Order: sequence, then C-alpha cells, then structure tokens
Amino acid sequence: MNKALKKLALAVTLLSPLVAEARPELYQETAYTLSNTAANAVLAFRLHADGNMQPAGSYPTGGAGSGAGLGNQGALALSENRHYLFAINAGSNDVSVFRVRDNGLELVHRAAEPGLTPVSLTVAHDRVYVVNAGDDSIFGYRFNARSGRLYPLEQSYRKLGDDASGPAQISFDRDGDALVVTEKAGNKIVSFTLDNSGLPDEKHSLASAGNTPFGFAFGKRNRFFVSEAQGGAANGATVSAYRLHEDGSVQLLDGAVAVEQTAACWLTTTPNGKFAFTANTPASSISAFAIGRNGQLELLQARAADESRPNDLAVSDDGQRLYSLSNGDHSMGVYRIGAEGDLQAVSRLTTLPAGVTGLVLR
Repeated sequence: MNKALKKLALAVTLLSPLVAEARPELYQETAYTLSNTAANAVLAFRLHADGNMQPAGSYPTGGAGSGAGLGNQGALALSENRHYLFAINAGSNDVSVFRVRDNGLELVHRAAEPGLTPVSLTVAHDRVYVVNAGDDSIFGYRFNARSGRLYPLEQSYRKLGDDASGPAQISFDRDGDALVVTEKAGNKIVSFTLDNSGLPDEKHSLASAGNTPFGFAFGKRNRFFVSEAQGGAANGATVSAYRLHEDGSVQLLDGAVAVEQTAACWLTTTPNGKFAFTANTPASSISAFAIGRNGQLELLQARAADESRPNDLAVSDDGQRLYSLSNGDHSMGVYRIGAEGDLQAVSRLTTLPAGVTGLVLR
C-alpha cells in the first residue's frame, strides 16, 4: 500500500468512531403527545438538527381516550431515568406504560385504577400518581423499573374534597415527597404530604390567587407557578407563584399577575428557573414571564408568539427550545428561546389529529 492510501485508511479509521458517535445527533429530541381517541395512541415526532420535524410513529396504548378535550395538563410523563413513558386512558380508566427504545415505544403494561376519567399523572422515584376528573380523586401505584409494571398502592385513593372540583393537573414536587393538584372549578391549590410508604398523609388546601387555576410547573427552591384562566374573562388571565413548604402547606409568593391575554391555561418553565411561558388558548398566543430571585413574576411579552388556540407547552432539557401544541390548526410548533425569554420560530408540523393532549420531550 502506498503512502497516500495508508494516510486515507488512517483517516477513515480515526473518523469512524466520530461518525458513529454523531449518529444519535441526527435528531435533537423526540416529542410525544396523546391522541385521546377511542383507540388511544401515543404519537411521536422527531426534531432533526436542521430544524425539520417529522412523524416518528404511532403507538396504541391498548386503552381508550375520551374523544373530547380533558381540560388538563400532564396526560403523559417520563420516568426519572427516561426509559419509560406513562400515558393516561381517560375513556377506559387506566394507565399504559411504554418502554422507550431507540426504534420506538414498546407497550409493556396497562394498570386499572378505581378513579374515573384520569386526566393527569406524575412520576417520582418508584411512585406514579394519577388525578381523576370523573370522581375528583387521586390514586397511586408502585412502579417496578425492571419489569415496567405498575402495582396499585393500597389505601392511596383519596378524594380531593368537594365534588365537581375540576382537577386539571397533578405533580410531585422536585423531591418526590409531596403532591400538588390544581382545581379549576374549586379555585384551590391542594397538596398532600406522603408517608414512608408513599401514601397520601396530611392534606392542605389554599384558595387560588386567581380563579380557574390550571397548568403549573415547579421551578427552583420548591416554588411552582400556576396559570389562571380566570373563567375565560377577556384579557383577564393571570399567573401566580407559590412555595411548597416541607410540611406540605402552600404559600402565595406573587400573584395574581396579569397576562394581558384571555384564558392562560397551560404553563411551563425553563430548567434554569428564569422563564415561564403560558399558552392562552382563546387568545391564540403564548406569553413569556421572567422569574425573579424570590419567585416574583414579570410579564416580558403578552404575545411572545402567535398560535392557533394553543393547548400545551413543553421546554427541552437544555432549556433552548419551547414546543407548543395547537388545536386550532392541528399543529406542533418549535421555538428557540432567546437569552431574554424571546421566542424565534424554528419549525412547525401541521399533520396532528384533532384533540391531542399532553406533551413531553425526550
């Protein structure tokens, strides 16, 4: 072999590991949403490095959706190691568990529950909890990460309080030792501490700073931020900031802060805790807020982006991209998040079916 061929062979040998290592980077992340149809399914979409978004599969849950809007946030959730995806089946009153593989999702289990019409679920450590809109209740499972199976937590069923409270979302705090639920109709923030067995212990209830508390997300120092639709009053939407204390009680930090839009329903925060975004469905807009050091909220842009009736939001793990679902034109949009919380459109896919709910990124 002459010197030129030897050099070429050496270059190919050195380059091969780099090419192999780069293959996973052909796409930045996968977005998952739930069809919520009679034959319920998780829908996957991949955002590629060039900004192009493409469908990446449809995976039946084995259960049934409701076929109608759920008024919820959190229909899907990922396990902490991101190896499993959990999905609610609002029409069949159960939860589906998928193993996340490189080539797609594998359905490994369905678990029934005593509540009616599950609308939101949350995961922490080896616990999964669901909130049910049909009977205003919560219910928990123990999760086996080896088998992917859910086991009912006996005696975990709890009523939220008054009937027709209209729960929208349930979420663990960041430590995984307490639960928070928003009640749209009850205008309350409800929280539960958990005992050593993972069962709900003491219950706390606080009147919401704004009416119709809907979606929320935790930020730094056990603070969480809630969107308030204010009953759909024109340009009346607000956002409030709360702190969850170790004893499970909730304290108002700031609110209700005006969004200057109608019906802020979904809310997400960036991982660094600096920004919050709300989806304002009737106003067809996304608003941006700055989060201060002490949890105070400052409206940056009432219309940081225009959408067609947005109905969910999610932020990428690196905090650089905001995803949106929009039922008005059945689309999924991607925005680049700027240093000042500004949004720049990156991509939009307009082939979603009507009525999708839930949005998580991996």
